[in-house]
Amino acid sequence: MKSLLGTLSFLAATLTASADTIADIRTALASLQATTPARATIEMQRSRKAVGRFANNQSAGDISVNVLTDSNGLQLIFPQELLDKAARELLEHESDPKKPTPSRSAISEVDATSVAEILDFRAPLLRLLSIAKVEAESPVVWHGAPARLVVMKLTPKLWKEATSIWNVHFSEDRLNVWIGSDHVPLAAERVQKGTAGFLFLRGEMASHESWTFAHVADRLVVARYENSFAGSGFGQKGEGKTVQVVTIR
Repeated sequence: MKSLLGTLSFLAATLTASADTIADIRTALASLQATTPARATIEMQRSRKAVGRFANNQSAGDISVNVLTDSNGLQLIFPQELLDKAARELLEHESDPKKPTPSRSAISEVDATSVAEILDFRAPLLRLLSIAKVEAESPVVWHGAPARLVVMKLTPKLWKEATSIWNVHFSEDRLNVWIGSDHVPLAAERVQKGTAGFLFLRGEMASHESWTFAHVADRLVVARYENSFAGSGFGQKGEGKTVQVVTIR
């Protein structure tokens, strides 16, 4: 009987600690209102590769843009040299469809919403926490300072229209968050693995995302972001990688 009571007490304490951890992170994020103006340079390296029945191509490119965010909104500045390069790529592609347009493709990924989230990552992280359940916590050392690693399982809601056609299953969807003594996130990592199928056709997919944060004034800034993915199925294989580095000026 005592053993059972001890086990129940341990489980209750674990659940309470898990709930408190997410609450602590939310409270820490709420204190970062992102009202301080920020100027930054965002450098992106992007590569893509496809092999199979429907496409065989690969491309790699890098771009750099400047950004300003303040009470008036967000401003993106694309260097004229970069725009000229993207125009040349399109012209060459129209003459020879096999030629890639890496700069133009990279520019298309730099939209106002994604850049705003890079300079204020509270909302994206809160969205992940809303579908997270803590599975484990452990003390760690992060760049020489004491920290905690929180391992969470994610249960995202899938798009109904898509799941009515496709059979989507995630065998793994995990979020790791490193937090400091003030509960402000220092870094995060998401790992996804799964399959998607339609009738007798099936494909496999895997992705890995990592964020390194910088606490700048009252902002949680993504100082470095990496995303790599790979997929195969339906006679096609594809993979890609994106790296973004943010320098506050």
